[in-house]
Amino acid sequence: MISLVLDHLTKFWVVQNFELAVPPQTQPLWSGVFHFTYVVNTGAAFSLFSGGAIWLRWLSLGVSVGLMVLAWFGPRINRWEQAGYGLILGGALGNGIDRFIS
Repeated sequence: MISLVLDHLTKFWVVQNFELAVPPQTQPLWSGVFHFTYVVNTGAAFSLFSGGAIWLRWLSLGVSVGLMVLAWFGPRINRWEQAGYGLILGGALGNGIDRFIS
C-alpha cells in the first residue's frame, strides 16, 4: 500500500512541477544517479506495445491479482523479498489505475 501511495504522490508531484517538453525536463535528486524525468509512455516497459492501452489495463490488473494471490497463498518469504514484491505490486497497481482512469 505504501508503494502505491508513493507511486501516485511522485506522479502528482512531477505533473504539477514539470512541463511536458521535448527534450524532456529532468530534475536530479542525486546527480548522476537518480533523476526525475517527465515523459509519457502509453505502452509497457520501454514503450513496447504503445497504443495497446486496452489490453495493458487488463494485464496490469492480472499481474496485480497474481501477486496478491502469491502473497496470500504462496510460501512464506523473507522481508527483502516481501519488500521487492511490494514495490512491484505498488507499481503494477499504480500503472493499472492510471490506465483505467485515462
